[in-house]
Amino acid sequence: MSTTTPTTKRPFPALGECNYGSWADDMEAYLKTLDLWDVTDDPTAAPLPEDATNPTAEERKEVRDWEKRKGQASGQIWLAVEDGQKVHVKEVKSDPAKMWLKLKEVHVQQKPGTRFNAYDVLLGLRKLEGESLASLMARADKAMQDIRALHPKDFTIDSLDNDLTSMALIRALLAEYNNFVSSLLLLDSLNLSKLQSAFQNEESQRFARGIDASPSLAMAAGTTSTSSQGVRCTFCDWEGHTEASCKFKENAVKTQKAKTADRRQERRGGKKKAQNAQEASADVEASANVAEYAGKASVALSASDRSSWLSSLAAANWNTDTGATSHM
Repeated sequence: MSTTTPTTKRPFPALGECNYGSWADDMEAYLKTLDLWDVTDDPTAAPLPEDATNPTAEERKEVRDWEKRKGQASGQIWLAVEDGQKVHVKEVKSDPAKMWLKLKEVHVQQKPGTRFNAYDVLLGLRKLEGESLASLMARADKAMQDIRALHPKDFTIDSLDNDLTSMALIRALLAEYNNFVSSLLLLDSLNLSKLQSAFQNEESQRFARGIDASPSLAMAAGTTSTSSQGVRCTFCDWEGHTEASCKFKENAVKTQKAKTADRRQERRGGKKKAQNAQEASADVEASANVAEYAGKASVALSASDRSSWLSSLAAANWNTDTGATSHM
């Protein structure tokens, strides 16, 4: 097989952190145009002499051509990745097949977290301002291709249903569960049953430790402490602890004390209001009495005293209130 020396510049972007899907398709096509894909995709196709200890001249030439093309393919892959990505293939840069597999291993991690993120990208697509519908459909197709690349070999419709249900549950959690979600997405495998167990475990632990407890128990979903097996709390009926160390009871007591304190405060406030109202009523009554006596000031004198007063010098210089008003 003849070798081909590349004479054209690579017509697509180098591999970065976020473009493996498109890069892999472009790189495969590029290597095919250079007749270098077979040495990258199928290393078992390498020519082998019938007698390894005594190969013929033709067999030696075929082996040399194969090794030369391997070197060319390795060089093309090396030059088609950004400097930050070369660290992944530096140890195998003489073997294009190993380089290709290593890059796929790094960028295509078939884990639940990676798959859920890809679903999130697909379901979060929105038409951009000024974008054509054809462009939107192309982006949707690209997102779907990325999802398919993350499916394990035994992926089925049931697996998809499992993924979608699990993703809906995870997406429904609020920001306070971010640590819990991160621990879930780091798992190598996550099915619906395991997720439900993790949810139940997280809920009980958050209640026992208080709302502010840091959620980090996803890794321990479905596990129990062997040293606490057989112990059951008489307050909450949960296994693994006694009533004396029950956090549920502790939280319940704290809640009840807070409610009792609120009721006492309300009662104190009610008594104070009643006292204030009583005092205000007394003040009003006193004011009324004062007004009444002021109005009667001019008629409280006896007939003789009033006659004496009217004939006095003071009566000639003062205006006497007849009692018709409440002032003098």
